[in-house]
Amino acid sequence: MTSRCKCVDLDVLNPNEFYGHFVFTSLEKSEGATIGNMLRRTLLSNLYGFRIVGVRICGINNEFTPMPGVREDLLEIILNLKEIIILNEAKTDQSCFGRLKVQGPAIVTAGSLLLPKDVHILNPSSHLLTISDDSIIELEVKIESGKSYILAKDQKLEGSKDFIPIDSNFAPVLKANWYLKSLPQDVDNKNEELHLEIFTNGTLLPHQALLQARKMVGYLLSSILNMEFPCFDVMSKKDETNKSNSIIEEEEKIKDLNTKSKNIKATPLISEKVKPSKAKILSSKEKSKTTEEGTSEENLFKRVTDMESGSLEGLGLSNRIVNALKKVNINYTWDLMKYPSPNLITIEGLGPKSVQQIKNKLELFSEPPTE
Repeated sequence: MTSRCKCVDLDVLNPNEFYGHFVFTSLEKSEGATIGNMLRRTLLSNLYGFRIVGVRICGINNEFTPMPGVREDLLEIILNLKEIIILNEAKTDQSCFGRLKVQGPAIVTAGSLLLPKDVHILNPSSHLLTISDDSIIELEVKIESGKSYILAKDQKLEGSKDFIPIDSNFAPVLKANWYLKSLPQDVDNKNEELHLEIFTNGTLLPHQALLQARKMVGYLLSSILNMEFPCFDVMSKKDETNKSNSIIEEEEKIKDLNTKSKNIKATPLISEKVKPSKAKILSSKEKSKTTEEGTSEENLFKRVTDMESGSLEGLGLSNRIVNALKKVNINYTWDLMKYPSPNLITIEGLGPKSVQQIKNKLELFSEPPTE
């Protein structure tokens, strides 16, 4: 669903306060809150403006020095300078200076400052100071571009000596509010509309501030070019270490099984069954008997080999019993040997007969054969 934004109200509350009301329609649930929070924070913190960042007065070294002939002290004058709203039509980020030279008695306002061609004061009637005698006051202010609110202690007045830094609120947006409303034609209450109210100081109109905020959000997200996830590399290394350790454990188990199978003494079984001294000329019946014995010996060899490899099938168990054992992670013969015999009956799919069959097969391969 495509969302739209329309301006439903635009008003001038006073010469230095503009109001705009915007509505975003056809938003799904939770989208309105996400967009509202994002735009509000961007409007208040990420838009650029022009403000006075420092002041220099002839004969004054710090903000606590008294000014002869002036009714206000320097701290009060600094507060008055903070209230001056400056519009830069040149749209450049270069700093500039404003100068003032007045002889009293006089009431000095912001409009008395001499500024560059494209820089204007939107509230020229804002009061600065009052000279009660014929004293001459000379001051100079530095104007810079910035965003958000910067304290005097954080100001960087590079290349400007004797300037006293002051707090600066660069944000052109005075206030921003948002709220949500459900669409009247939406029966299921799945869609909503976002209402956004913007108050500016006149350096930007509300719709201009909204457009800049939208571009700023896109810029902030597009500037994230590289995304690194080192935690996944650590996890993959741990997995590789665990795999290598499991392979080493499997190899050790196979070696142990080979040692156990050698102790079974499979060679005497064959040597006692077939002796070289009796391998003389045989009749046809004896030949057939020898062939049958050879076949049984080959089967025995195969079963012993299967047991050395750790296969459960080498025990001669049925597929049903093998599958039941594998369900409880008994995958090799050594796993079955380590498993407690009394617990075999608790395995799903194994009955008393199956348990007895397993015990018989294990006894067959764990005891030395008899003649």
